[in-house]
Amino acid sequence: MKGTLTAAQRRALTGSDPVTGRLAARADVCAALAAHGLAVRHGRSGHHGYYLTPEGLRLRADLTAARPDVPPPGRPAPAADTFAADDGTGAGPPGGPRRAAEVATAWEGLLRIRSLLLDGSTGAPAPWERDRPVHAVALALEAAGCPPARPGSPGYAVTAAGEREGEPRVTWRGGPDGTAAIRALARCAELLGRYGWQCTEHRTREGEPFLLVSPSRTR
Repeated sequence: MKGTLTAAQRRALTGSDPVTGRLAARADVCAALAAHGLAVRHGRSGHHGYYLTPEGLRLRADLTAARPDVPPPGRPAPAADTFAADDGTGAGPPGGPRRAAEVATAWEGLLRIRSLLLDGSTGAPAPWERDRPVHAVALALEAAGCPPARPGSPGYAVTAAGEREGEPRVTWRGGPDGTAAIRALARCAELLGRYGWQCTEHRTREGEPFLLVSPSRTR
């Protein structure tokens, strides 16, 4: 398959979003990749985009292996404009309509990946989400409209739990009291449950509530 692709098509593959698999190439290049079975068109009316299929993701991985400077699927790209979910632990990206559109696009791409890799299901995390659960959980919360924590503004914070390496830990920072934090975390747990994540409630030695998050068990 590699030999049948043009240079522009190969560039489109390696230049696709490493998180969502969304293509950013010209429409004719994307359509050609779709004709090869390497991409599909998906999205709401007026907001269509092309995303790599499982075969496209595999070919991207092959091309990436030959180019160490290209981030593999599921790994963050070094470019400054690569999308990253807001985990609520720092200053975070600027808000506003542009950020909302970026989050919506990333979430739509994630659901498309789930559908492609999980036989049409979007109710469980895809493999790359399981490899990067902190990013995936933060994206789910941000896409659901939960506010990330900011200095002087309450919100969620997602970190890797020390008890189990890589397991997301969700806390609520900046709330007026513990009761408000418990209510907010319960809302986070409800939203994450809709998106295929299960949450268990815990408390620190100081009595501060937090959630541990893991992929829901498949039925």
